Amino acid sequence: MRLVVSLTVLVLLGLNLRPLLTSIGPLTGELRDITGLSFSEVSLLTTIPILMIGAMALFAGRVTTALGYRHGIGLGLFILTAGLVSRLFEPTSTSMITSAVIGGVGISLLHIVIPELTKQQYLKRLGLVTGLWSAALMGGAALGAVATPWAANLLPERYQAMGGWSLLAALVLVIWYLPMNRTPVASIPPRHLLLRAYKSPRAWVLGAYFALVNAGYAGFIAWIAPFYAEFGWSAQASGNLLALFSLVQVIGALVLPALSRSQDRRPWLALAVLTQMVGFIGLSWFPNVSPWLWSALCGFGLGGAFPLCIVMALDHIDNPVQAGRLVSFMQGIGFMFASFMPLITGWFRDVSGNYTFGWQLHIAVGLIILAMTWQFNPRGYKGLFNSLE
Repeated sequence: MRLVVSLTVLVLLGLNLRPLLTSIGPLTGELRDITGLSFSEVSLLTTIPILMIGAMALFAGRVTTALGYRHGIGLGLFILTAGLVSRLFEPTSTSMITSAVIGGVGISLLHIVIPELTKQQYLKRLGLVTGLWSAALMGGAALGAVATPWAANLLPERYQAMGGWSLLAALVLVIWYLPMNRTPVASIPPRHLLLRAYKSPRAWVLGAYFALVNAGYAGFIAWIAPFYAEFGWSAQASGNLLALFSLVQVIGALVLPALSRSQDRRPWLALAVLTQMVGFIGLSWFPNVSPWLWSALCGFGLGGAFPLCIVMALDHIDNPVQAGRLVSFMQGIGFMFASFMPLITGWFRDVSGNYTFGWQLHIAVGLIILAMTWQFNPRGYKGLFNSLE
């Protein structure tokens, strides 16, 4: 029973991590009309939270030491709720960017604590459970995309649909502190014994790899709905396309980590990258031929790659706390650099008048990821961090 409760709570946490981002896309046109934001400026609403995730992750050691698992996640949910509540009021350029900063801090705290908590609670089921919460994260992204335009039709003001996600965050905050949800106490070594990941070349390589893997996700969720809106799609239809992407991400996040039963994750990572590349090729040259297929292929590839990256990093170190420090550093570097992809592709759209260059950039990034993948041979993990733990 305790296992069922803890996994259910983990899924609920995952559902909260993306509506802040994906609720923007379907209402981009209306938001621009109200606020006067350019495409590049709208991209900041995706860029800023992802950048906050990266920046906060670099301070993961201090955050977990100060707050622990229980209050770290509780505070994250509270701040996320506050950021979403601010979107219930008529948007301005300042209020939207402020909500992105506040909500980004909340999501950041959750991203810091969840991987470490997962390794401590589910060491023998690490791949499966990491895939589960990653799938929940992507399911939340789908909900944000498909339910926001639907809710917008029911509310007095359509923009209030973006702030409506505060109800989910507040509900999970209440559930998190119920007595039945028992959270282990973080067994944190003295500060001078904690992993200093920045001293390791491998940690920087993992950060760069994670950045490239997540660049595709950041660019896709920011611009796929506005992209097809320019082909005459309605807000609901383009939101549904983003939702399909996110739902197929769930499948990828569950299937690929479960199939990678050995520590050699490279074949499955390569499969994930190749799949998303085919999707971006379709968006670049054949956008009207089969948009649902291109979205699904991008979703499966990007969905599978995310948890595989996290598990691969966790594989490097046996100690859960130290492994959590490595993952936090990887996410910090990775999310900070990936956060600029929506801004870059938004700038391409402003300059060129279309999204083609942005999609083609993701294809080039995929080739770089493939070239980097083969260096992660688990036989070489032993000893990489012994002197730094």
